[in-house]
Amino acid sequence: MNDLSDYLDSTHSSVQIDLRNDEWHCEGGIPSLPGWYYISTNAPIDLLQRQPLWSSTYQQARNKQTAKVRNYNIQQRAGRFTDRLAPYFNTKGVYSGLASKLLARAREHTFADPGTAGLALARYPEFFDFEWIFHFVTLHRFMADCQCEEVLLHLGEQVWRAKHGWPILCAE
Repeated sequence: MNDLSDYLDSTHSSVQIDLRNDEWHCEGGIPSLPGWYYISTNAPIDLLQRQPLWSSTYQQARNKQTAKVRNYNIQQRAGRFTDRLAPYFNTKGVYSGLASKLLARAREHTFADPGTAGLALARYPEFFDFEWIFHFVTLHRFMADCQCEEVLLHLGEQVWRAKHGWPILCAE
């Protein structure tokens, strides 16, 4: 477990998120490999707390049906933060997770389809003036021949959160 914890804190790759460029993740060289990531920002907590979900429903392109937006409610998630619980939250690494394909997950957190679970950061113009960075490490660099990727990915996600504090935009 210590090896995994040390690896997650080791040298990782970081890509500046450009909320005005829907190809930022491809241009940044994020691989379509399994791994762990976190998103950091210098946006203030009160700004995150003022961002209600951009819409509750949307019209699906394929069948023109009205469906519920599945993007994460940033206001609701950031609203859990209190000064009393501040030591347990991570307010700089605001989201962390695992991905079977890091490239797809980077896209989903910035330019997500409304039917996809993700932050959809580009839908919030007030975020454009702040720095957002996608940091990641791949599973294969840690363990090239992992027999149980899903278990190790979940373990790593929780190890990082326990060590660095719960990211303010992650679900309970």
